[in-house]
Amino acid sequence: MPEKITGRNDVIGQIDEKFETDRFGVDTIQLNVEVPDDLFPALVLPSFAAHPRFPGMGLARRSGSRIKPGWWRVTYTFEGFLFEMPEPTYELSGALDQEPIEAHPDFVAEIGGKPSAPLNGAVFIAPETGMPTTDDSVGVFREFAATIGGQPNIKGGLASYLAPGAEWKVTEFSRTRPATLPNLGRIDVPQGPNPNLPGRNWLMFNQTYSRRGGIYQITSTWKLSGRNGWDANVY
Repeated sequence: MPEKITGRNDVIGQIDEKFETDRFGVDTIQLNVEVPDDLFPALVLPSFAAHPRFPGMGLARRSGSRIKPGWWRVTYTFEGFLFEMPEPTYELSGALDQEPIEAHPDFVAEIGGKPSAPLNGAVFIAPETGMPTTDDSVGVFREFAATIGGQPNIKGGLASYLAPGAEWKVTEFSRTRPATLPNLGRIDVPQGPNPNLPGRNWLMFNQTYSRRGGIYQITSTWKLSGRNGWDANVY
């Protein structure tokens, strides 16, 4: 039998109702009601209103359509938890970041050498003059020559390389709005079973939250450092 949603006979709750749980553990309930034309939209529930039977569920979305003369059919979508609060969700994503070729850890030993002992056609210049130099104290890398001994140089034009990196993301929920952004932009130990890679550490890179009905979804992201770690004097 249809139920009364507002305590008045004017709004009629419909028997069709459904719920589902998403991959983060958030429950969604869809509730349908009929509202008479002369009381629309006055009797439509406001944003974030509690579900009439499950107070932990808050109104996240609503939609409606005219279904018959004098009546609106309104669909409410409530979000929250019908069951227990879910465990955090952990995600690891690898990435490749473009870095200058001279920043490669093997640049001096195998790729470009140094001004006094260049490799693979590497050209080093003195910044003040812009001219080639063999002085290790002033020389900086400019480019790889297009040819070596009249033959094409396989490294000619090479200016950057793709350095492996990663991001660690944690999604969790709260019934209260977060008040701070803890450790944002600082070296930090990520939450959860994050990978521990020798010589590298993590930077608190991003945090976002959004309200979903009666709860807040909080997503925190940590960014993996290069091979020498994040500079503690900077971060």
